[in-house]
Amino acid sequence: MPIDASTLKDDRLPSWAEEPPVPAAGSLVPGSQFHEEQWIMAAGMLARGNSFLQVARAMGCSRTTLWRAYYGSKDFRVRVWWEREALNREAELRLSSLRALVAEQIERLVAAGDPATVRWLAERLGLFAGLDAVAGPGLRPSRQPEPAPAAGAARAAVPELDDDGPGLLRERTPPHPAIVAAILARPEADGPKGVYPWTLTPEDAFPNLAPGPVSRRGSGAFSRRL
Repeated sequence: MPIDASTLKDDRLPSWAEEPPVPAAGSLVPGSQFHEEQWIMAAGMLARGNSFLQVARAMGCSRTTLWRAYYGSKDFRVRVWWEREALNREAELRLSSLRALVAEQIERLVAAGDPATVRWLAERLGLFAGLDAVAGPGLRPSRQPEPAPAAGAARAAVPELDDDGPGLLRERTPPHPAIVAAILARPEADGPKGVYPWTLTPEDAFPNLAPGPVSRRGSGAFSRRL
C-alpha cells in the first residue's frame, strides 16, 4: 500500500537525515567577502576535527577571520553542528559493521588456539571470576594489583562537549566577552597565497576546495620517474 505524502508532511526527521539548515540571514556568514561554498567547506572541516589553522589555510583566510565567523555567526555554528551530527550517525553505522568483523576474527583466533586471545576472552566473559569463587586462597591465579586512584579522582569528571544545543559555543571555558568583541571588531583578511598546496587561490579558474592537505609524496627532487 503506498504511503500518502500528506501524512508525512508534518513528520520531524532526525537532524542527520534532514537537509542542511537554511541560514536565517541567507548566508552562513553575512557580509563576508568569501564565497558561501568556502564557508560550507570550513564547517565540514571543523566537524571532522580539523584545526582552525588547517581550515584557515584551506580557505586562504586569516585565522582571525575564521574565529570572527565562529563567534559572530550562529548560522555558521549551526552548520558545523549539523555536519557533526551526520558524521556521528555514519560513524555509528560503520562501528556496527565492524563489530561483526571483530567477532569473526575472535572466533578464528580462538579456534586456532591463540593463547593470548583465549585468555583475554575468558577474562571478558568472567570465566576467571567463577574459578576464583571455587578455588581456595592459595590456588587463585595471581593478578596484577589494581592501580591506586589518581589524586583528585573523586572529583566529577569534566563532561565531554556535547551538541545538545545547536549553535552554542563548543568550548569548555567560554572566552572573555572583551576578547570576543575584539575579534568581531577585526575586519576579514586574506591568508598567505601560494604557500600551501591546498590554499585557495581566487584567481584560479577552477579553485581547489579540497577538504584537507594534499599529499605531495613522490613529487620532490629525488622522486623516481617511471
